[in-house]
Amino acid sequence: MLTASQARDETLPKLSALVRIAQTSMGSKMAAYDAVGRRIGASGSWVRKFMGRQETGLDGHVLHNIRTAYERLCTKIEAAADAAEATNALLREDLHAAVRADRPAGVRTPGGAPAAGAVARRPGRTPAPALVGADAGARLPASIDPVLSDLPLWRAANEEE
Repeated sequence: MLTASQARDETLPKLSALVRIAQTSMGSKMAAYDAVGRRIGASGSWVRKFMGRQETGLDGHVLHNIRTAYERLCTKIEAAADAAEATNALLREDLHAAVRADRPAGVRTPGGAPAAGAVARRPGRTPAPALVGADAGARLPASIDPVLSDLPLWRAANEEE
């Protein structure tokens, strides 16, 4: 069982995160207080007072609603992070395919389906043209600046050699 102080200490960071996200999307802190208050079943002035550590009561249903809203926010952020990671993986794959000249990228029709005889890689993205020739490393001078070889694109281009 939580004491009032423990409930406040546990709830304050969650409520602050909800207000911060709402403020980012709305542009106004006062509007964010009102929006979060409506979402959790309290008023905007109650949210402002609670975050200002004024003496306010914390009802059980409001505590539950704050926890639920925070969990939804975390789920939404995790889903967005997973989607961003998937997009990054696709972009990384395109980069590696563009850098590798030993394996031509599959040709796609405008609808995204592979053309007849083409090797299907993955749906929905057209392959990028090759940016670097296969013998690009052989054409480079022997005295390459070691700072350049630490660049991410340089490492990506030379990681399989």
